[in-house]
Order: sequence, then C-alpha cells, then structure tokens
Amino acid sequence: MSSRIRYAAALAAVGLVTSAGAASAHHCYKDRWADAAYQHHVNGGTAWVTLSDLGTMFLVPPELQADCAWVVDEVVAEWMVERGMTQEPLIHSKATIGGGAFYNKGKAPKPFEYLGEADFMMLEEVVGERLAACAAEL
Repeated sequence: MSSRIRYAAALAAVGLVTSAGAASAHHCYKDRWADAAYQHHVNGGTAWVTLSDLGTMFLVPPELQADCAWVVDEVVAEWMVERGMTQEPLIHSKATIGGGAFYNKGKAPKPFEYLGEADFMMLEEVVGERLAACAAEL
C-alpha cells in the first residue's frame, strides 16, 4: 500500500472517530454479570455486545479492521484498568434498558451503569490516535 493511501486512511480514521462523539450521548451496560450469563451474552445471539466489539463496529473503518481492530481491544482494556473493572462491559445494543426505559415508573433498574459522553469522547480520542498510527504503519 502506498504511503499516500496509508496517510489518507489514517486521516479518514481520525475523522470518523472524532466525529462520532456527538451521536453517542450515553449507553447502558450491566455491571457484574454472573459468569454463565456473561459467557452466554459474549457468545452472541442477544442484544448485549462487548464494548470493544461495539467500538470496532463504529470506530474502525472496514478496510482497517483486519489489521487494526486490536487497537480498540487495547484501549478498552486500559480504560477498564483505570476504573478497576474486571469484566468488560456488555453494552445493550438497542439502548432500551436502564433509567430511560423506566422513566415513567420513576426508578432505574439495577445494577445498570451508563457510559457517558465523557467516556465515549475519551475512548474515541485514544482509539483515533492509535488507529491513525496503526494505519500509517501498514
């Protein structure tokens, strides 16, 4: 791949990542799954998706997924360490759970947590920087 194509791919990746933040205000995730339930959802077939898989789908352009998808796994792992998490968050891909879904009842179900705009912006920024570096190395 020519250096011009690699540079263009890196710029496109950074542009995609930095423009994605506004659309992701917050997202629900369930903290502390039982091992069997967690494994069931990780295996697929449900609306729950790992944060790294969701990040790969939205932040890594298709032409870079084979070579650079590992960037998202690395960034999510570092983010988890910073927050003392031992289990990668499973994000509800339909965003129909949590406090928003129960607004009319006046209570939020537990143990749901929320990835806020600050979380998404930080994850997108770091993924963008490392994705650009990965693309430039191809």
